[in-house]
Amino acid sequence: MLSGKTILVTGGSGYIGSEICRAAHAYGARVLFTYHSGEAAAQQLLAELPGALAEPMNLRDVADIARGVGALYAQAGRIDILVNNAAISQVMPLPLVEEEDVDLVMDINIKGTFFVTKHVVKGMIRNKQGCIVNLGSIAGNRMLDVPVTYAMSKAAINGLTFALAAELKRFGIRVNSVVPGLIEGGVGQGVPAALKQDFIDHCAVGRAGKAREVAETICFLASDRASYINGQNVAVDGGL
Repeated sequence: MLSGKTILVTGGSGYIGSEICRAAHAYGARVLFTYHSGEAAAQQLLAELPGALAEPMNLRDVADIARGVGALYAQAGRIDILVNNAAISQVMPLPLVEEEDVDLVMDINIKGTFFVTKHVVKGMIRNKQGCIVNLGSIAGNRMLDVPVTYAMSKAAINGLTFALAAELKRFGIRVNSVVPGLIEGGVGQGVPAALKQDFIDHCAVGRAGKAREVAETICFLASDRASYINGQNVAVDGGL
């Protein structure tokens, strides 16, 4: 499905990111991924995926983003697919949120995503083809008891997806986003038991999702099989 393609996954050493990398590798793609603090996890993932490349990158540092993307292009030659997966969340009630807390979440989840895309897409434009898949969240689409900063950053991903799809269509570049519901592990581990149960009670399939299910959807959207899907926010939430 992805044979002959080169895919870049930001935050590839994380819980969902590593599953995206594994799935893409299984479908024949050459995998590139970024990481920040997860050196050990990055090395373990590299050992699992022959031919993969990893690049440390600080998404709060625009100069480091340009350096890291440049280094990956220099080593791999091309990037056909970009998956903007890297993101953080802080569990903090609104009255306790300070300016630096807002800056941290927005710098990584939105500003970092924007500048990674800017630098990667230059090569896609030269090649007149490419695919971008952004990671949204149900937190940005529904009225849920979630951290406000995380919810607003993920809501912004929706607008980013629409605008990018419109601007990049003339270069043969498709842009979609995947919007997961509650996923086992990863960020989902910090969700209180009562909220998890409430989600499951309202979910048509009656359970939380798995990281691999998100990864499979991303790989499909990134493939030529999804060539008629563009500018969409695709829910992977079990039916809510």
